[in-house]
Amino acid sequence: MNIKICLIILTSAFGLLIVGAIIGNILESNGTLETLGPKGITAVKLTYFILFCVMGFTLVPIALRYFITMQLKIGNGEFILIKWIQAHEQAVICGFWSLFFIGLCIAVPAAIKNGFFK
Repeated sequence: MNIKICLIILTSAFGLLIVGAIIGNILESNGTLETLGPKGITAVKLTYFILFCVMGFTLVPIALRYFITMQLKIGNGEFILIKWIQAHEQAVICGFWSLFFIGLCIAVPAAIKNGFFK
């Protein structure tokens, strides 16, 4: 997995979150945010939720690569677990993504049921 692409996606999503918050703050101070309505607020919540999920999913390969690199630098590269993680990096990433996806499959219906997206 190319870490540079993950870093670009992570920083872009983070930047969009910040820019969206600034724009929302400006719109709220002008009073134009009230004309958005409930469907507009739901769209904003959904957009922020998607950006948050994108950030979470792209952080996994970055953190794993950083972990492996730091373990190699401090001299733990000969340990079996570090060798296995390094050899099966893509499978470990997919495993974490699967856990995240399962958690989303549980959490999103509960959030919809409790009115988060209303």
